[in-house]
Amino acid sequence: MNEESRQELPAKEYAAVRKAALELLCEAESGGRFVDELLSERIGGFERRDRHLLQEISYGALRHQNTLDRLLKLYVKLPMDRQVAAVRWALRLGSYQLVYLNRVPAHAAVNQTLEGMKALEGVGRKNVGFVNAVLHRLIADIARKTADDPPEPDDPNILPSRGGYCHFSRPVLPLVRLDLVDHLSVKYSYPRWLVKTWISRFGAQETRALLVAGNRTPRLCARVTAHAPPDAEVIAALGEEGFEVEAGPQDRTILFAGGGPGPSEALEKGWIQFQDLTAIQVGAALAPPSGARVLDLCSAPGGKSAQLLEGLGDGGSLLATDRSELRLALVDANLSRLKGAWKTAVVPAEPEAIDLGESFTHILVDAPCSNTGVLGRRPEARWRVRREDLDSLSTLQDGLLDAAVRHLGPGGRLVYSTCSIEPQENEERVAALLRRHPSLVELETRLFLPHRVDGDGGYYSLLRKQPSKES
Repeated sequence: MNEESRQELPAKEYAAVRKAALELLCEAESGGRFVDELLSERIGGFERRDRHLLQEISYGALRHQNTLDRLLKLYVKLPMDRQVAAVRWALRLGSYQLVYLNRVPAHAAVNQTLEGMKALEGVGRKNVGFVNAVLHRLIADIARKTADDPPEPDDPNILPSRGGYCHFSRPVLPLVRLDLVDHLSVKYSYPRWLVKTWISRFGAQETRALLVAGNRTPRLCARVTAHAPPDAEVIAALGEEGFEVEAGPQDRTILFAGGGPGPSEALEKGWIQFQDLTAIQVGAALAPPSGARVLDLCSAPGGKSAQLLEGLGDGGSLLATDRSELRLALVDANLSRLKGAWKTAVVPAEPEAIDLGESFTHILVDAPCSNTGVLGRRPEARWRVRREDLDSLSTLQDGLLDAAVRHLGPGGRLVYSTCSIEPQENEERVAALLRRHPSLVELETRLFLPHRVDGDGGYYSLLRKQPSKES
């Protein structure tokens, strides 16, 4: 159940949701953390009926930030990046609801955003009055909302909204015939450099499909663990807890509807692990058998580590490492629900300094990356990564791969994966790896484009280290 279908919810509760959204958006911006991490910490404090709303408006304001800022520029003289943080995010949050949420009354979107803003520390009456005036000017320019596709798909007076279109009384988009890249960048809210890169690689039509896919809110997926009862029993148990769930497109997967899990007895029992459909396929590609010695080099938050541990049986072992002690605690929490021999360890941030003192039969390197394949799930990633960051990320990825090869025994298998769809982070890294290490052979590779698959975008390559002739 979401806001668009339950408008009778008391305004005070709506305002509390807006306040929480404003707080976490400001904190994510100032502290460098991802919104999904902050949401996971706070969402348990809300009724299940409010969780979807909190996720929707938080992710939405962040995801459509470029579009909203260009739109608000029509009404605000001071650039958005120079506004007070609370004002900046209140403007984005309010305008997101007005433009993109088709069944939310305009007065509710404005009033409850203002009430949430008033509850923030350091916000004065002048700030609230300014936001109120700007949002009402925006309302005056919105002509209507429609569900049908417009006759002219690139009409500069129309923005795509959630399940429809928002029509304005004046142009709000750059003209497509003058600058296709700028038009798509503003219309779908992506950095210009990324749109330009994708057009040169995929062409304009497929780039549009990628941009649309990255703006969809992905459904939360859970993998049913090997220790759980049959899927139907797990689904029934989750239903009794009040969750809206259904069987996923892959065996032993479950899809959640609404605002996500919150506390769950099925999770605490180790029956489910939250993991995207694409991530599940990455873990399945490595497929360590019973008795294997497995290293998950960049393991946080631990979804793939848990998947790998399940297949090891009594004789195998898993070492899950990460350079962040804080993030490694998430791995501990995930693995503690499962049976099997495992341990975690913090490794140096510099890959060349990693020395674990043992070799492994199977290694997963799920490397830090630009996240361009998961922009629907991590919308702020599109604003954090720059074109030049791909060079530094490639250097880090090369270092992690070299560290993995140093620890891979003869005949061992290595999976390299990312949440990126950029060749510089994927195919080019594996090609360079094979040139540096002729003993490696690539067995399988797969690229997941988010508009073509059920799950997230991403990439993996499965490689094998050939035994030396002397062995």
